[in-house]
Amino acid sequence: MTDTNRWMTLQQMYEQRMENFRRSGTKSIGTNDYLEGYIYVEMLDRFVRTGQLPELADGEDGDYMQHYLCEVMSDPFVVYNVLADEVRARIFYDSMLAFIKQIVKREKFRNTCAQGELQRMEQVANWSPIRKRDGWERLLTEIANEYQQFGFDESLYRSEFEREGGLDNNDKWLKMIEDWTKSYERKQRHQRHQDIEQIKHRNTSVMKQSLESIPQYLKDKEVEKEDFFQAWGLMGGQWNSLLFEQHLRIAKLQRKYPQLQLMANKMGRIADEQLNSRMPVSIGGKMKMQHATKSDILGVALSKDIKSMLPLEIAQCSDAELYDVFLYKYATQNLQTFHHKSEMLKPSKQVAPRPARLRGPMIVCVDRSGSMEGLPENLANSLMMRLLLMAEQQHRDLFLVSFSVEARPIDVKKNRATLLEFFRQRSLGSTSATQMLREVFALLDSGEYSSADVLWFSDFCIPLCGSEQRKSITQYRHKGTKFYGLKIGSAEGRGWEEYFDEIVEVSVLRD
Repeated sequence: MTDTNRWMTLQQMYEQRMENFRRSGTKSIGTNDYLEGYIYVEMLDRFVRTGQLPELADGEDGDYMQHYLCEVMSDPFVVYNVLADEVRARIFYDSMLAFIKQIVKREKFRNTCAQGELQRMEQVANWSPIRKRDGWERLLTEIANEYQQFGFDESLYRSEFEREGGLDNNDKWLKMIEDWTKSYERKQRHQRHQDIEQIKHRNTSVMKQSLESIPQYLKDKEVEKEDFFQAWGLMGGQWNSLLFEQHLRIAKLQRKYPQLQLMANKMGRIADEQLNSRMPVSIGGKMKMQHATKSDILGVALSKDIKSMLPLEIAQCSDAELYDVFLYKYATQNLQTFHHKSEMLKPSKQVAPRPARLRGPMIVCVDRSGSMEGLPENLANSLMMRLLLMAEQQHRDLFLVSFSVEARPIDVKKNRATLLEFFRQRSLGSTSATQMLREVFALLDSGEYSSADVLWFSDFCIPLCGSEQRKSITQYRHKGTKFYGLKIGSAEGRGWEEYFDEIVEVSVLRD
């Protein structure tokens, strides 16, 4: 093997191990989707809709969570109950979702702790020759104490480094770090497996009990299916009859105040005759390159970009005596390289109509000031229960901005726990729309919510915001964004009416 090929193999090996470690050394946790548990939610959703089981990975790298989900989904009791009944399917889905979130929460904590270990490995990879000689014995002892039971061979590297010139061999040093990361990965998989084993039996037992007892409770109490879905949606997969009754009373307010359902049904874009959406401006996720008019070289920088190395670095790479110096400079990203103008990227923008969706995302702003205390507060909760059910059934995005003096944004479908906190908090304080509108405008400028409609739930006793923000509302409306309002009570407004497409008044009934 030539020196160049040997060096490239070592480089690829080291970088791959570091990348695997950054992902916590596992296939199941690493990317954002895995770390948030979305991949497992997709498996649940697919099973409930189609009965399809996940494909399992074999061997040491198998995903323990997938194995457990497959085990549960293959249970004849689960298959018979879940695939034949919509209510039981929802109970199963939310119960398993609560289990997934519990495991993912533990994994997030370990992933945070792992960042310190990753930094330590990278620091060790960049140790100077003097630092290696002074600290290698203590380092091996510390690694062995933590990871020997997970496959780290301390005696092998101790014998290698005790030999004359052993510490000067950078291949062996990086191979030691690679084995360190492999041992860490085995420890992570072991801990993940322990987490699941500790709570899976209880979770399965509670889930099966819920599949039997909750439908019977609904039958005895004559609870309608839609009311159940709304009330159950706020219980986080954990059954409590008293809490369910409280949520159920709030859900039933929609019958007494039909304006809640009426306005909820208005939310969402509808295409015109050409099937174009009302939002013609889009910002691409691609990047464009700024080319130089003459020489593309901007200067000299320190990096690990082999393609842009100065001739001096190429000479060191080709020299057997200087090869280790070159390798060290590469590992520490200290190679002298050309810096080009064309490396500077800028986001590209385009103006084009987007294909319309029958129903689009929703942004809901709920007034939580002191004037909303009591029944208005319960009406706001009832509206959110209705919109949450719509978002789940129609696979739409829903964003809540709770506001009084300050605004609190919540991505409802991704942060159910935060939504539950919203239902528990009480209304108090004064009101300002300024910060809330900043949150709304930021969402409308984003890709995910750029075609959303906006709904305010308030008594509209809110001082008008500044002229610039009012102007922005008008501009978004011209682009197709609909601004709706649900006004609680008949108190005199503050001049907001001209900035909304429609405001529906809800007269609060007194028993």
